[in-house]
Amino acid sequence: MEKGADCGAKVVQKASPTEAVGVVCKVNGHYQVVEYSEITTKTAERRNADGSLTFSAGNICNHYFTVDFLKAIVREHEDDLIHHVAKKKIPTIDNNGQPIKPTIPNGMKMEKFVFDVFAFARNFAVWDVIREDEFSPLKNAEGASKDTPTTSRLSLYRLHKKFVENAGGRFQLSNEKVNGKTNGHVEENEVSSNGSDNEDTPVIEVSPLVSYAGEGLREHVEGKTFIPPLTITMTTKGNILVKGQISSN
Repeated sequence: MEKGADCGAKVVQKASPTEAVGVVCKVNGHYQVVEYSEITTKTAERRNADGSLTFSAGNICNHYFTVDFLKAIVREHEDDLIHHVAKKKIPTIDNNGQPIKPTIPNGMKMEKFVFDVFAFARNFAVWDVIREDEFSPLKNAEGASKDTPTTSRLSLYRLHKKFVENAGGRFQLSNEKVNGKTNGHVEENEVSSNGSDNEDTPVIEVSPLVSYAGEGLREHVEGKTFIPPLTITMTTKGNILVKGQISSN
């Protein structure tokens, strides 16, 4: 907003050339997102002289638009938005009316993407954010190698732990096992076979009704040492409830 942008996007540095995220880049002088399914492997793997990826700005679908910009898109450019081909596994039936659930793509969908309006921006802004603070995608069911409900939940626990620590709170992390699990922790290898690093992650949850990005927590946690699990929520009457064991040490 300080730069007067009519349109913008948050991005993270891609974890690898083939990470399944689109890239924000300039094409023929205009900003746009090139989807991962539309970029060649050779282009995705291109690197700069210092070894960094040339096309590294991963789109996390966290966008900013002014209302005036969107109104202008509807009035002047709606018919200019392109279609994208998406290959899909589309359930169907055979000649006998029996359902078929395909295991490989058997059809195509024509799609329009909201970020295709970037090309019409007069002043476009890109905000490179910290992946651990902003992006933990949920794309797969439990049991997949990444991007599962468990990996997303654990990322949120880690972020909320950082919120509390930045507000002056501390944690006493016990190594004592209770029923096979570390007290107050989620063990990634026990929750899901998700290819993670098997570290113990303390359960720390901060309700977004209390704090969106770590603000407003200091008066509730500063100078205190908590033994996980810890939850910080808001009651129906608007009171802040800190639910967790406080260490006496």
